[in-house]
Amino acid sequence: MGHLAVSAASGQNFKIVPDHDFGAARAVSTSAPIDKRQATFHALVTGLASAICLILASAWDLKQPNLAVWTTFLVMAQHSYSSFQKGIERIIGRGIGIFLGLVVVTWLNNMPLVVLMVVGVLLTAFFYLYFAGRMAYTFLQAGLYLVAVLEIGTAAPTTVFSEAKELFAAIVVGVFVADLVNWLVGSEADLGLELGETPLFPIRGEWINQSVMLSVTVLVTLVGAHVIGLPPAQSAISVIVLTVAPHLQALIVKGELRLLGLILATLWGLATFILIGLLPYFSLLVLLVFFGVFVATYFTITGGPYGYAGLQMGLVVPMLVASAPIEFGSVTPAEQRFEGIILGLVASILVAGIWPSFPTSESKPAPPPSPVPAMPGEIDV
Repeated sequence: MGHLAVSAASGQNFKIVPDHDFGAARAVSTSAPIDKRQATFHALVTGLASAICLILASAWDLKQPNLAVWTTFLVMAQHSYSSFQKGIERIIGRGIGIFLGLVVVTWLNNMPLVVLMVVGVLLTAFFYLYFAGRMAYTFLQAGLYLVAVLEIGTAAPTTVFSEAKELFAAIVVGVFVADLVNWLVGSEADLGLELGETPLFPIRGEWINQSVMLSVTVLVTLVGAHVIGLPPAQSAISVIVLTVAPHLQALIVKGELRLLGLILATLWGLATFILIGLLPYFSLLVLLVFFGVFVATYFTITGGPYGYAGLQMGLVVPMLVASAPIEFGSVTPAEQRFEGIILGLVASILVAGIWPSFPTSESKPAPPPSPVPAMPGEIDV
């Protein structure tokens, strides 16, 4: 794929360049460190947009307000081409995943083996397109939400359509707010889309190999989570995010940073619960979400090798504190995410460790530390 400018790297500007030996990509430093004033401005705008999204989600009575808020954060905090493109890809990818998930749970109900086979084939196709860099983020999101809707349909088949509708509505609102705020403050005017130029044919063996490995790991994780009673969707999402890493060492580091971000967000969430318990005002909650997202975004941009933990913090803060009123004060989402990360990390290490041709470490000189993923597209869910 062509070179893509990265707007929010770990204190430096980066570009994504092809790694032809593995068929993926890696981050390479291209310029001097980012001005801390620019990072502060970007964090302020992202925090403001997230706060506005929370207000609108509450006014419009969205059933998934936290999803809308963390969508705004993720679209704005870090992107490989433009915030606009990331939002469009997020809507299209998750729309595809939701639609196919509904098709699978509706038409293949009560046929678990067939469901696993169909999901495995779909995931393999999505991951191959991801590694090819053709609208990579779109197909990563499609895989994530295919699994998410599958699990909703398995657990509550009578409500899967209504829940899917609410999920998609929250995503659209989150992207709309991000684009609107970017336009109003003049942060971004580019409406172009980078589709990627890497040929899909002939079929690349290394992409097929890792795509099949990813699909197998997801299916093993789903089955294992059901057997031991852990959250299957969270575990499978962690598997997808971790196993797209270019080698085993990077996979483990990414898992550690996901845990670090979760811990930071949980601490922020607990402090928010205490303050809101003492001063139960919606305006105070909005202010705390603003500051939480501001800190997370600034950490993402300037955190060096720990920047990915900042991205995770910014995702989990809204997950905890921007939830529906009936769920406010509960740390269950953090507990489920922790369990999902641990199971996902274990499953990813086990499968990747025995999978043929999957490297255990970087075979080339390591690039400068960066929260930018070592693959096309952002790995931020």
